[in-house]
Amino acid sequence: MTDNIRDAIVALQNGDSAQFKDTVNQELMTRAMDHIQIQKIAAGQAFFDDQEVVTEPEVENEIDPEVSEEEPDEEV
Repeated sequence: MTDNIRDAIVALQNGDSAQFKDTVNQELMTRAMDHIQIQKIAAGQAFFDDQEVVTEPEVENEIDPEVSEEEPDEEV
């Protein structure tokens, strides 16, 4: 148990509910901010770990030998 939680319990035992509420809210906010930082780091690591070089699929250039290019008609 952290000192903040002990202080909150002591404040509650002494009848100081406002101090209890403030201390608990402060502790929850601290834990939430720590967790957010951890999640940011984990997301960044996952992004770079899973990043793969995405290439476009190779398309074979299939040219029909009979019709390689259109030849212009020479009749005018």
